[in-house]
Amino acid sequence: EKFTEVIRNSELKRTGVVGDIYTMGLENWYPEKNKYDLIWTQFCVGHLTDVQLREYFVRCREALTETGIMIVKENQSTDPNGWDMFDEEDSSVTRTDEKLRTLFKEAGLVLVASELQLGFPKNFKLLPVRFYALRPST
Repeated sequence: EKFTEVIRNSELKRTGVVGDIYTMGLENWYPEKNKYDLIWTQFCVGHLTDVQLREYFVRCREALTETGIMIVKENQSTDPNGWDMFDEEDSSVTRTDEKLRTLFKEAGLVLVASELQLGFPKNFKLLPVRFYALRPST
């Protein structure tokens, strides 16, 4: 709630640039079909199981307009064996690039573009962050 409250009180919301704001778990969001030009998901899919995430991506695919796009921005696993990484402190999973791409495909989403975010200070030892731009497959 504290995060969505910031945007609710912003100029972007008052001027109509930002539309609907939902404060709920992604597993509980069932968007209206063919409604959204953009769905942006950032730093939150790590709290869903793979099955929940695939189902979420399917619902998002169905919610996009004909020209709509979905952006997913997430940390990326750096496990040397190519495995997802589980964080016991917050019960989240950081997935590999390969796992996310598989889930996108299984959900009927086509990858339009993908790139790593640059500019993080190296001394912070942060996980890589990757953006994915997706459209429904035809």
